[in-house]
Amino acid sequence: MLTDLTHPRDRRELREVIGVRLLDLLRADHFASYVWNPDNRAYEDGVSLNMSPDNLSAYVAHFQFRDPITARLRQRARATHVNEILPQAELERTEFFNDFLIRDGLCHGMNFHAHDGAAHLGDIRIWRGRHRSSFDRRDVELLGLIGPAFCNALKTARRLESLTATPAPLPAGPGEALDGFGLTPRERSVATELLGGKRDNDIALALGIGPATVRSHLGQLFAKTGTAGRAAFIARFARLN
Repeated sequence: MLTDLTHPRDRRELREVIGVRLLDLLRADHFASYVWNPDNRAYEDGVSLNMSPDNLSAYVAHFQFRDPITARLRQRARATHVNEILPQAELERTEFFNDFLIRDGLCHGMNFHAHDGAAHLGDIRIWRGRHRSSFDRRDVELLGLIGPAFCNALKTARRLESLTATPAPLPAGPGEALDGFGLTPRERSVATELLGGKRDNDIALALGIGPATVRSHLGQLFAKTGTAGRAAFIARFARLN
């Protein structure tokens, strides 16, 4: 877990990786993470594990505005059990629980929200299904130990992203900096879009492929070039092109 938090990654990739680790560590079933945008007064840039795309779309469009817990959890500077905000019996009587959470099986939850001053960097929303017992104090304490390292990793990722916010694209010519890595033509196309500052969905749209295919190509790209992820790749090759 700590190794994952010290590798250079962009904030989205970092949250995805930590989600996988937390599901195992906390014997949990579902994970989601968003970033609060105060200008739009909405949660954006979501990543998730074991939640349906349709249900998440409904969250973004409707249920985040009917959410009785997350705004209060966001104000906490520590890991917090959902029932500290709202008792379970009351939660289970809400529209948010019955029409959103339980549709994917989410029942017992904890949150951690990372901040840098007034800026919200990203959150951890970890849930167990009804078939499991609720999180106990030890679970909350464990998330509380991980939270500050998660926050520091997000701060580092944000600084790295700011340094590479306008990377130079690969040149139209041979692109010597990426020669010798055995990249396929498609991987080079993905690299071009990545160094042009595009996210997975934008790359997929530009190249006419699916987001899952983009992520597969990125995995091969990072493996062949010996980079730990998006941020590390950009930091290395944006300087060379």
